[in-house]
Amino acid sequence: MKKKVIFGVIIAVLLLLAGGILLWHFRSANSSDNSRKHEVKPAEVRKVERQIDIHIKRYEKDLFSLDTARLSEELKRISLEYPEILIDKNAWKDPQMLYQLKAYITDPIILEIYHDVMRIYPDLKYVESELNTAMSYYLNYFPDDSLPVFYSLVPGLNTEMPTVYGYGDDIFIHLDMYLGKNYKYYSQIGMPNFVSQRCEKKYLALDCVNKALVYKYLPQKSPVSLLDNIIYEGKKMYFTEMMFPDKEEMDVMEYTPEKYAWAMENQGKVWSYIIEKDLLFSKQNDVIRQFVDDTPFTKPFTNNSPGRMGVFIGWKIIQNFMENNPEVSLLELMQNTDSQAILNKSGYKPRNR
Repeated sequence: MKKKVIFGVIIAVLLLLAGGILLWHFRSANSSDNSRKHEVKPAEVRKVERQIDIHIKRYEKDLFSLDTARLSEELKRISLEYPEILIDKNAWKDPQMLYQLKAYITDPIILEIYHDVMRIYPDLKYVESELNTAMSYYLNYFPDDSLPVFYSLVPGLNTEMPTVYGYGDDIFIHLDMYLGKNYKYYSQIGMPNFVSQRCEKKYLALDCVNKALVYKYLPQKSPVSLLDNIIYEGKKMYFTEMMFPDKEEMDVMEYTPEKYAWAMENQGKVWSYIIEKDLLFSKQNDVIRQFVDDTPFTKPFTNNSPGRMGVFIGWKIIQNFMENNPEVSLLELMQNTDSQAILNKSGYKPRNR
């Protein structure tokens, strides 16, 4: 199967129907325990949880259920139920858009992927339950905020787009990117193993927070140095951790047990390397990518190391900072752009093991 078969169809459909996709983005060192993870009392969480009901609106089901013999009429009907980023309100009367849509929902490969999605996700109760709990924590931290609306869709394994993204008050989930690490088409489109291992159901709700919701609270100031970037990424991890306090750290980080063990054991070595090579305040893109980008491992360390070690270290710095500064709220942390002050007040000093 060729990538262009999938990409060509879905990109055309999304661009024509939606007019383009925009991202919702403004551009403890020696322990895995963080006592602030449970600063929201369970009774308060349960109280909020009883008052909300997260329901993911399944755009892909409505789309693939359209009667192609009455496509214009059918499209007009569902266009009233979904935001324009998914389907333009006037798409139903545009012949070119109708042609592209019909080609998409009748494409054999796209149909196969959709049926695989429906086989694995006949319903989304598991994800909705996890999101319901996470949003209960969220409203405890941000009681004056409103909850996002969640939508699922099947773009056709478009690896050029994020698996989850936010736009306005909505969060969009690409279900075809959560079909299990061994899903046959992932390898056929050239998806690396270190990427496909995160295409698991258990990461779906987490991604709704760390790839979408978190950006609502990060400041517009763009990170510049390596330190800025690791603090920025560490905040994202900490924010996610606060919404999922009972999740294992390796799952929040989306590491395998082996990669997480390596990170815990060797964070001191990585930190020492950064300091000794005078990289902490580097503004070079290749240096930042080396420690922050999604890679199979972190150079110059062994292939056993995980990628994103800068993100992991940033998370540990933030954990230490919040532990040592209990007066700082989650909102205040997210809005603090002084990376140097955060580092200094964190007391982060990982041991070499």
